Amino acid sequence: MHLSGETGIAASRQRVWETISNPNRAAESNSSGQAQIEKIDDSHYKVTVSAPSGVMPLNVVLDLAITETNAPARIAASIEGQIMGGPINGTGSIDLAELGPKLTAASWLADVTLGGMLGGFEPMIQGPIQQAGDQAFASLKERLEAEEAAAGE
Repeated sequence: MHLSGETGIAASRQRVWETISNPNRAAESNSSGQAQIEKIDDSHYKVTVSAPSGVMPLNVVLDLAITETNAPARIAASIEGQIMGGPINGTGSIDLAELGPKLTAASWLADVTLGGMLGGFEPMIQGPIQQAGDQAFASLKERLEAEEAAAGE
């Protein structure tokens, strides 16, 4: 599954970088569920996400590895885990371009592979997963723009 998006954020690239390069701060923008992050070392984390799924929440545990950092322009990561008994693997990146002192273009890409029972459903669930990514970035944008505005007062 290939996912992507982009947005302009009315905040400095440094402020955006400080948020996206800190998994705990970045997780605050996860509007689709609750995320708990356990730091293993400077580039490895265990992420537990609880997302609504019908009657019961679906808990997914992922191993996240930061695979590339080029501050304040790019961060990339990989994930591995299990979801509903099948493997989930993915890679992703976020690129930041400074368009002005308080304007940043943020673009993201992710390639995710679902195995097991969910693998056959990728075409049907790609839309909702893309929408969750778009919502997370919309929430990130809103939060960062509010922080930038408050800092300017």
